[in-house]
Amino acid sequence: MILEIDTQFLLDNKITAHQFIIAKLISENKIPLLKKYISYSDTLNDLYKDLGQLKTAGFLSPTFNPSSFISLDTIDVSQKFLKACKFSDDPFDEFYSVFPVKALRPGGIYDYLRVDQARCRKLYHNIVRTKPSSHEHIMRCLRAEIQDRDLKGQMSYMKRMPIWLTSESWKAYDDKVEGDLDPTLGENTKAYGNNVE
Repeated sequence: MILEIDTQFLLDNKITAHQFIIAKLISENKIPLLKKYISYSDTLNDLYKDLGQLKTAGFLSPTFNPSSFISLDTIDVSQKFLKACKFSDDPFDEFYSVFPVKALRPGGIYDYLRVDQARCRKLYHNIVRTKPSSHEHIMRCLRAEIQDRDLKGQMSYMKRMPIWLTSESWKAYDDKVEGDLDPTLGENTKAYGNNVE
């Protein structure tokens, strides 16, 4: 079993990677694997503390009491954890609705950007898999790119959807979305010739 863990998700919910693994294995009903994991990681002594932290984060069912549990088989994760780890709707539909439909290229010809929908759906599902946090991050980056290109008058250079996905173009806006750039740059800056007087 291979797990990808979003560190921002851990920080936001104040849990450790170890605690996330415990909750994930419980949610997938892989109790024998969980017991083996706890045994190999030598964390049985900290299990009450870990379960208490998961309960505090709201990831275990409200009826669960960490101080009186008898067996790992009786623990259930909460709906909050299930929603954080799985999609309720198809994430590609939201992505598709936000992605620009067409762009006026420098030659004066409209180019349709939402091409090859079936291929793009597969690409997008491979990228986000079952991680709602990565979908949300990509959506924030896409919105930032659209806003940035609109303000700078560069919408004509927007990539078509399949190229945008395969070249991982959202990564160019990672820092802007995370707020690491100088706030005086970008959003309020307009390129030369964009104002009509």
